[in-house]
Amino acid sequence: MRGRSGLGRLAVTAVAAVLAATLAACGGGSGSDGSAGSSGSTSGSGGAKGSPVKLMIIAPTGTAGTNYPDMVAATKAAVRGVNARGGIGGHPVVLEHCNERNDAATAKKCAERAVDEHVLAVVGEISGSGGIMPILAKAGIPSIGSAGVSADGSELSSPISFVISPLTFYPAVCPSLLAKAGATHIGLVGYDLSASDRLITMAVGGGKAVGHPIDPKIRIPITTSDFAPTITQLSRSGADGAVLVVFDQAAYAVIAKSGQQVRTCHAAGTLSPTFLATLGSAADRLVVATAFPELSQTSQYPEVARMVRELDAEQATGDADAAPALRSSTSTTGAWLSVQIAEKVGNQVSGDLTAASLLAQLNRTRNLDLGGIIPPLDLTTPTPIPGAERIFNSTLRGARWDSASKSFVSLGNETYNGLDILRRAAG
Repeated sequence: MRGRSGLGRLAVTAVAAVLAATLAACGGGSGSDGSAGSSGSTSGSGGAKGSPVKLMIIAPTGTAGTNYPDMVAATKAAVRGVNARGGIGGHPVVLEHCNERNDAATAKKCAERAVDEHVLAVVGEISGSGGIMPILAKAGIPSIGSAGVSADGSELSSPISFVISPLTFYPAVCPSLLAKAGATHIGLVGYDLSASDRLITMAVGGGKAVGHPIDPKIRIPITTSDFAPTITQLSRSGADGAVLVVFDQAAYAVIAKSGQQVRTCHAAGTLSPTFLATLGSAADRLVVATAFPELSQTSQYPEVARMVRELDAEQATGDADAAPALRSSTSTTGAWLSVQIAEKVGNQVSGDLTAASLLAQLNRTRNLDLGGIIPPLDLTTPTPIPGAERIFNSTLRGARWDSASKSFVSLGNETYNGLDILRRAAG
């Protein structure tokens, strides 16, 4: 079973978060207390001699809704690698997974557990309900690499949050990707909701910045089930490309109906490869804006190759959630990177390694190199967008769907800075 959840929302409403959804895969569960056991403990600690420190991932697994076992497996794999290198600042790392079960009350209990257990940081957190960041902020515990999908928007604005996935900016980048894929006349299909306005405005800005004005801008009711009129309107306008600001099921319908007539663009992780495979060659004209390189690009990105090796090692221990079939360039890579940030920044802390000292060091960190997976991070400068200040990476890449391999294929190593595109549009 595949699930989904939102990728970001620029402080409007929870509906806008759902408009750009991440891929999820159903997997193993945990105890009824809303938690799961630790992993990565101190085995293979590479000579670390300090007292253990804890990291925690808060993510749902084993529920009837959205599930992220790949993210839990990625953090386990990353912690195993950290311990093999000697831990963080000489301290072996213990990883805890708290299963928030897609439940608001349980999510808050997970945050309280992080406080009670004095964790060094929460890494790769994903919860749509909200309420986690205020609890962590009160205790001064940093959250590194959260998905930015909470209904209260706090992941994008809390001073203890450090978001590294910029998929919020996908509509601004889609016109560039569609043009690179060959589209010459770009339209848009989005919901007739106020929650969609900001995302649609970004798409309009992205089109303006690259000389492809968005026309037509088709707004549809969220209850739309017949998309034939939408495709007819696109075709009659002469559009051969379309930015999609709709739920995944609506996106599938537009992709299937447009066939070879219109190229489409959405956010990576929004659309399930399993479902796209059922659309056959009609999906071959789909491109996506993605935060990270594809997992197949190991020869071009040594850090991606290292991540894959660490995931393979985790799978070899018997962790089925680390299997290649569950890995996603969006959620898996984001979770793995969150642990790399904790390690690299934690190693720079002088004195006692605590949540407070790690948070202080994060707030002093500039030019953080993550091996080219994303550009060097400056964690001292918030993003100048109200309600989305804590997104510290605004660079996206492009990928296309390939029905032959039933997977996404990189459009190349070219990157697109969503924030810069919007600045050019404003100028």
